[in-house]
Amino acid sequence: MEYGELDINRQRKTEKESDNVFLKPVNRLTIHPDTYPLKAQFRQSNKSRGFIKGDDEQSTRGEYMQLGVILHQVFSTIQTADDVESALSQLRIDGVLNAVPDEEKLREMLQRRLQTPKVKEWFSGQWEVYNERDILTVDEQSGEVKTYRPDRVMANGTEMIVVDFKFAAQRPEHVSQVKGYMELLRQMSHLTVKGYLWYVYPNKIVTV
Repeated sequence: MEYGELDINRQRKTEKESDNVFLKPVNRLTIHPDTYPLKAQFRQSNKSRGFIKGDDEQSTRGEYMQLGVILHQVFSTIQTADDVESALSQLRIDGVLNAVPDEEKLREMLQRRLQTPKVKEWFSGQWEVYNERDILTVDEQSGEVKTYRPDRVMANGTEMIVVDFKFAAQRPEHVSQVKGYMELLRQMSHLTVKGYLWYVYPNKIVTV
């Protein structure tokens, strides 16, 4: 003989019929997690690794090379001289400045170079600045798209200036490179175009 229904059976029936996720039955699962020994490893950031590696234009090694790459990065990213501190702060966050033995020495060198009369004019804030912007052209014979990237292009409505920063000895191909940039800019604009090479270490400016 059976009379009535157990309350728990009635509750389970209600849970199964309900669409409310909070009333559905809880099904417990047994899991067996596996753990493996793992030693923590230090890894450089991609930017830090790239700066320490340097590029083909560097003519020396060690600290001289690292400093040149960092200076190039600062000059080709800032708009005005007031942006130096923020640029250095970003490099510090990226782990790049870890490769510099004396950060204060780097800062002093930046400030001295930016006080050079011609350079001071470039970073005065009176120009519309295009840092490391791609210039795309198409080879008429092959149809191949070519990319050129000057370090710094400035315009003020009447003239345009292109500057390439160098941290190696002077080479004839440096002049040819800037001449190529100037020709491309003449094709793109009606403005008067001027070109310069800035050899940062000796602080020598060459008019192209």
